[in-house]
Amino acid sequence: MRHQIYRWPMRLLATAGVAVLGGLPVAAQAPGEPSAVNIPTCDRACLIGHVRGYMAALAKRDPAAVRFAPDVRFTENNALVPIGKGLWSSISKVAPNALEVADPLTRQAAWFGVVWEHGEPAYYAMRLKVDDGAISEVETVVHRKTGLPAPFGDPDKVEHDPEFENVLPPEQRRPRQRLIAVAQSYFNTVELNDGMVFAPFSEDCGRLENGISTTAPGKGPSAAPGERNGNAAAIASGCLEQFKLGIYRINKRIRERRFPIVDEERGVVVATGFFDHDNERDRYLLTNGMEMKTALKWPNSISLIEAFRVKNGEIQRIEAVFTYVPYFMHNPWATGRAHGEVGE
Repeated sequence: MRHQIYRWPMRLLATAGVAVLGGLPVAAQAPGEPSAVNIPTCDRACLIGHVRGYMAALAKRDPAAVRFAPDVRFTENNALVPIGKGLWSSISKVAPNALEVADPLTRQAAWFGVVWEHGEPAYYAMRLKVDDGAISEVETVVHRKTGLPAPFGDPDKVEHDPEFENVLPPEQRRPRQRLIAVAQSYFNTVELNDGMVFAPFSEDCGRLENGISTTAPGKGPSAAPGERNGNAAAIASGCLEQFKLGIYRINKRIRERRFPIVDEERGVVVATGFFDHDNERDRYLLTNGMEMKTALKWPNSISLIEAFRVKNGEIQRIEAVFTYVPYFMHNPWATGRAHGEVGE
């Protein structure tokens, strides 16, 4: 039996094609994008509400006071921990003042501040994500005072710069991808810092690390900043001046960079990542010939959550919480990327 081959008239095929195409979205998504249309379901106030609710429950050691997703994931210093363990078991107080950032587009928000464990202060940064009205992700970095050299400000005198909260006029804002690019340029400058500056800084750029200003003279310890053990402002003040000197040359690489939170109206980007110190050498020279010595003599990394405030395309304010972790440690939230790969 001979099979018949049906040939549709080209006019009918063209008509059918138009009908099919007419049912598709006008703006198709770009490759790699989760959706062509992303409509926020939890605005900034909603996200900040979740942040404050989480911190209130944490202060009471009561996870039941928060609505968590059934498959919620929680990390403390890059280790997966069950909700209710870790800081949840030892906390005794939460500071009333904090830096809060939110991004309705990604449904994520962050909190920077001070907590106390049995009366002992610690610097704390937290990122959470909200899905369908429940918290599905919690990522935290806790820096406790130890014998390791690192900034540690007076917990009762920490002031979060109000610039982070101020809404920028439209002409001083930059789009999301540009803000992320500026934050990337900061990490590119810190990585192998040899005096070459890739990042744009405002003249009044200031940086707060674990409660200490590391760009303003007289605001912290005067020890040399090798291995981030003292205040770089004792050598040079201001962001640009420090990087031109190459003070942070000890940073071998900045890896597993992520930028989960962007607030275009306020020009704020929140990033996470690792600074690796391989310590192949225990001393290095600044661009002015001054010799620096590292405080730690073995390979180590620091894990951080860092907020950038970008105004007119320039980095104006920086606030970071970071702590030491094992060398080359991996962040579970950076799954799908190699240890040295850069990604959003």
